[in-house]
Amino acid sequence: MFTEPLSRITHVVRWVALAVLIGSLSGLLSAAFIRSLDWATDTRTSHTWLIYTLPLCGLIVGASYHYLGRGLERGSNLIIEEIHQHSDYIPLRLTPLIFFGSVISHLGGGSTGREGAALQLAAGVTDPISKKLGLALPDRQIMLITAIAAGFGSVFGVPVTGAVFALEVQRVGRVRYDALVPAFVASFVGDAVVRAVGVHHTMFPHISEPRWTTALALQIAIFGVIAGLIALLFVQLTHGIKSVMKKYVTWYPARPVIGGVVVAALILIFGWRDYSGVSVPLALEAMRGSTHGLWFVKLGLTALTLGTGFVGGEVIPLFVMGALAGASYGSIIGGNVAFFAIVGSLAVLAGAANTPLACTLLGVELFGGNSVIFFAVVCAAAYATSGHTGIYRAQPIGARKHPVAR
Repeated sequence: MFTEPLSRITHVVRWVALAVLIGSLSGLLSAAFIRSLDWATDTRTSHTWLIYTLPLCGLIVGASYHYLGRGLERGSNLIIEEIHQHSDYIPLRLTPLIFFGSVISHLGGGSTGREGAALQLAAGVTDPISKKLGLALPDRQIMLITAIAAGFGSVFGVPVTGAVFALEVQRVGRVRYDALVPAFVASFVGDAVVRAVGVHHTMFPHISEPRWTTALALQIAIFGVIAGLIALLFVQLTHGIKSVMKKYVTWYPARPVIGGVVVAALILIFGWRDYSGVSVPLALEAMRGSTHGLWFVKLGLTALTLGTGFVGGEVIPLFVMGALAGASYGSIIGGNVAFFAIVGSLAVLAGAANTPLACTLLGVELFGGNSVIFFAVVCAAAYATSGHTGIYRAQPIGARKHPVAR
């Protein structure tokens, strides 16, 4: 009589225990990673000559992946691929490779992010655990989704979004509810660990609830379409650069060297140092009403940086270029610049990552829940406009059912 309920309780307890383990490991890694990137950013800002070392940094990153991690340069796409079609376990060496590769990329001044790296940090320590435990394929899939949740939630400081992002990003058109409990537990534990060790996340401005009008709703919907096109442009440009480099530069380490030369030259010639690294200060300024940032500069430099083989991630750069685009749009239409910068940061990310639900919740966690309806509208419009092509090319499309872990 009590066999089935007892079995379900045991099943949940097992997954909670595994999620706590994954969240704890991911939180510690994210905390160390955030501190290291802060050091790299401060060092680069204090020693402006480091921009001249960007080609050398590219060589180090490229050679590391070429000789120590072939195939691992696929990054977050590798994680999604392994969720759906198991070919081999993700090796532990992915974690140090992405950690130090990202720090070096930031130190030299590449325009790259950190959230994508955090997903890989978490997956690099999680999949070896699955292998050690001899988990069946359905359980291994859930473990990787749990790692994504822990990495995103802990490095961004948004535990609810981290969990939903992991459930949503693994497949376009289907949320993995069978991974719901471990994803949420791991994301919240990871975030708690980061905060417990004294690492602080960026504080974004909260916005008061704007008055709903038909005109404002139309303006937001139109910008959602624009944001979707910006996301599509970024995705196509980045993938286009990768294709060109792969076709014409056969020795992989040479690709980020070439990218380093081009990016460093553009930054030096045009004085675009503010666009190096994650460039969060540019987004914060836009969210306070500034319109001096140029979204297309951040887009171009990030596409060049990542397209030529540097590592780090796309999430924060997309967030920044969305904020800058939103500020420009708000200025053009005579609207609230700060408000459109905020909704813009969410919309471009939603369109590029194919995660409108997670980005809506991201707005709530970062900026407050007063404007959730506007977040939802702009993210849905951007997602609908950008299509299914996104930064994670490994995302399957459709609602194919998965076996439930037992």
